Amino acid sequence: MDYSETYGCISKVMEDLRQNNEWARCIENKGWKVVTIPATDRIHSMKAIILPLGIFSLAMLKLQRSAYDPDWNELKKIKKKFRVVSSVIEPLKVQDPLGYKMAGYKVTNFPYLATASVVLDLSKSVEELWSNLSENAKRMINKNKKLETVEVSPKVFLKHWKESSKIWTLKVSELESMKNSFDNKANFIVGLENGEYHSGILILKTKDTANYYHTWTSKHGRVSGAHYKLVWDSILQAKKEGLMFYDFEGIYDSRWPQKKWKGFTEFKKKFGGEVVQFPGSYFRWL
Repeated sequence: MDYSETYGCISKVMEDLRQNNEWARCIENKGWKVVTIPATDRIHSMKAIILPLGIFSLAMLKLQRSAYDPDWNELKKIKKKFRVVSSVIEPLKVQDPLGYKMAGYKVTNFPYLATASVVLDLSKSVEELWSNLSENAKRMINKNKKLETVEVSPKVFLKHWKESSKIWTLKVSELESMKNSFDNKANFIVGLENGEYHSGILILKTKDTANYYHTWTSKHGRVSGAHYKLVWDSILQAKKEGLMFYDFEGIYDSRWPQKKWKGFTEFKKKFGGEVVQFPGSYFRWL
């Protein structure tokens, strides 16, 4: 499915996380700068991040999930102003491929964001959403009916995330910054049964979308399959709050294959959403 033809149409009402005001506030709390770049139509605009490289006051620019092509002349001025030596654009869709080529941007084999995702349409009834689940997902949700979904603090969430992760986690200061920046639009939810933590999800919300941003599963959760129930509860909660979409925030894409993504991709697809693709990552030096 071509994202520029399908999901790009939805993007007129769907606010992507990277173009969200709360996300910008969170980025600024890191000490990075958020700048506004006008689109080629001079009507719309988009947010980009300036990241210091820590040498000679040089910087990198990231323009992510923009629904419009940037005004290339204005982008050039902004890059010059902030001494940007490398820049990446990861759009929702490309309006004018020739514009990217003339501006010196080429598709890179090392994207920063996932190039495909699964999105649920929450305008469907609960019955429709349930019917679209795989039989395995339904079975695991029913198996874990006693699982309680509760919201916890960033510290509690991180404690169990660290216990369940063999590699990387965010810092507590980063999670607390998200909590403060997003307020009630950042939810740290966990699945509990008999005092045991089975899994957790950090949900970040825009005006119309719940984003499945970070997640973990404990030893108990890997045995019980309780994460299915936690995800299902978060989907129902997002629908209850009047949100229109649930974005699983990334799946395996054969165009830029990451074999380790195949496992969680299979899991996400069991919830019956629509697979969407992004154009990729465009990069240039200077």
